[in-house]
Amino acid sequence: MISEAQLVIILLLAFWSGILIVDRIFNLKKYGLDVFPFLIIYRTEKFNKFISKVAFKSPRLWIVLGNIGIPLSYTALGYGVYLLTLNLLNVFVQPQQASPIVPLIPGVTITGLSFLYALLGIMVTLAFHELAHGIMARAENLPVKSSGLLFLLFLPGGFVEIEEDAMVAAHPKTRLRVLSAGSAVNLVTALIALLLLLNFQTVISPWYGPSVGVVVTNVDQNSFAYGRLPPSTIIFAINGTPIWSPSTLDVYLLNVKPFETLKLTTNIGEIETITGINPRAPYRGYIGILYPQPFYIPYPNAWWLSYTLPSQIYLIIQWMFIVAFSVAIINMMPIPAFDGDRMFEEVINYLIPKEKKTKILEKEYPTRKLLLNILRVSAICFLSLNILLPILKVGFTPL
Repeated sequence: MISEAQLVIILLLAFWSGILIVDRIFNLKKYGLDVFPFLIIYRTEKFNKFISKVAFKSPRLWIVLGNIGIPLSYTALGYGVYLLTLNLLNVFVQPQQASPIVPLIPGVTITGLSFLYALLGIMVTLAFHELAHGIMARAENLPVKSSGLLFLLFLPGGFVEIEEDAMVAAHPKTRLRVLSAGSAVNLVTALIALLLLLNFQTVISPWYGPSVGVVVTNVDQNSFAYGRLPPSTIIFAINGTPIWSPSTLDVYLLNVKPFETLKLTTNIGEIETITGINPRAPYRGYIGILYPQPFYIPYPNAWWLSYTLPSQIYLIIQWMFIVAFSVAIINMMPIPAFDGDRMFEEVINYLIPKEKKTKILEKEYPTRKLLLNILRVSAICFLSLNILLPILKVGFTPL
């Protein structure tokens, strides 16, 4: 029996093999497509013109926003380091509160509809990220070498390639504004998404009434409810107690023990299930509902509005927040290929003279390079520990 993860790998290999064969036969480069193993790049000048048009409408405004973006990006990094440090401490103090930081791999770490919602969040996040770099570069009169779309492995994205020689020759503060623009915009995107989530009921109130149930978007395959609670099932009550939001569901489950029988009142009738052992709190009962959403509205104000549309919109915004916030933080870390790496290099070069050396075991090393490499190794280890330790301690459930 082929697992979902194995099926995804087989399909990916088949897809990319087919793309490479088509490229060999039809020479897709003639159509502006550069094809590599697991990567397709499409370059166009149309995006360059659009980026320049937006930047030149009000270059001074963009530079002011760029000045704000520098401390904003470092603030996001600081808050992210705080959250990740707290996460590591929870591994040893409160394991049930620790969360593994895992990459989104279809069939392995993320499954079903969750991947589609996450994919949309990734596309929006990357588009805004690269657009911000390009606009800030043009506002600073730095030439954009190329721009376009890409498809890496299974993830779509965009890119803006700034002329490297012009970047090197620019003022250090100019480089910082350009480099920080991506994370700053992602952080703003995350904050807007968070505000929409916190006020979601108010936002949709012109079209929908109050929430009266919890939508089951996914169920843990290892739970007793798997196969009994299909996706999009709406839970109205458990053992007669009304359940109208994830918080009321959590409160109810606080007093439920493993292997208790629960009667769920749903939109498809009464469903009886047995609670399992909660992987994060073994003394509590576990239905197995993953990421429940509260926005099932039974009385839309227009006939053409779907009952489950609010929950779908909520999930899209939720994933947009998760992806944008994660990118804003991780992209600012001093890890090679991330914007944060070059930003830290700029700061180190400004603070430490080029000729300064540090002596280690009778040998001298450039202090700038030594400090940057220490930061890089520390960041990689810090992020790796947040991935590995929670998985080893409490495991993880695919999203």
